Amino acid sequence: MQTDADFLGITAADAGRSRFTVIERLARLDGRLYGGAAIAVSIAEAERVTERPALWVTTQFVSTVESGEEVDVLTEVLAVGRRTCQVRVTASNQSGEVIFASLGATGSHRPDGLTGVFEKCPTVTPPSDADPWLSPFSGVAKAAGLDQHRAPLRKAGFTLAVEMREPAVLLHPEPGPGRICLWVRRADCVAVTPAVAGYLADMVPMSVGYALGVVAGGTSLDNTIRIGSFVDTEWILLDLRPHLAAGGYAHGVVHVWSEDGHLLATASQTASMIQFDPSHIPGLAEAPDGSPT
Repeated sequence: MQTDADFLGITAADAGRSRFTVIERLARLDGRLYGGAAIAVSIAEAERVTERPALWVTTQFVSTVESGEEVDVLTEVLAVGRRTCQVRVTASNQSGEVIFASLGATGSHRPDGLTGVFEKCPTVTPPSDADPWLSPFSGVAKAAGLDQHRAPLRKAGFTLAVEMREPAVLLHPEPGPGRICLWVRRADCVAVTPAVAGYLADMVPMSVGYALGVVAGGTSLDNTIRIGSFVDTEWILLDLRPHLAAGGYAHGVVHVWSEDGHLLATASQTASMIQFDPSHIPGLAEAPDGSPT
């Protein structure tokens, strides 16, 4: 699976139409379409139709579909400039109902164009020295003193297609609650593209739960990625930085760094948060005497 289309299972029908089936690596743990897969499809199709690299894409999640269902994708080029295209991507189920809708732009970089990076990469241990990441609730378990009792969740959905490792954070340029750094790569070790970066970066709700000290996840309302210049990298560092939660909704960002510290992209996300009962999470439950199970 060398290309985005191969990885995402996209079949092009004509210049602006394509389709994909929700196979397991495009699904959440509950078997429904994974939000990261939706924004990845939007990026891949915007790049395919315009033949230019993606600059930014924002995806609004309207509905969902189950594993095995087919999704039709319409990619429209709303405006074409000398270097930049404005694009709209709409995905629908077989009944014609909208599943997700994306807006974005693609464009050709000027070799002599203005260039600069104004964020600092966290200093972390390399992937080779990082521990396997057990679950989205590992951080909460550690904060609650249950580190020795953490248990890995059953791998399913998109987690089957990726490898995640949790490095030690030696220095963070913006320390604060919920800061999490994760090394992530495709399980087949193919270099990360902008589309795959969008696929891998869909983790802000987990960091919000960590910041609040609760076991929580979220249903994405939107996901936005802004893309810089890409370098060849197998591993990417997800630098998660939650911003706020209010009334059950949460916002935050994630910076995407290459293995050598190049800022590839920055993504933001809004989610409707769900708090879970720790007793239902393997490794986080407590026995009647208060000790972890």
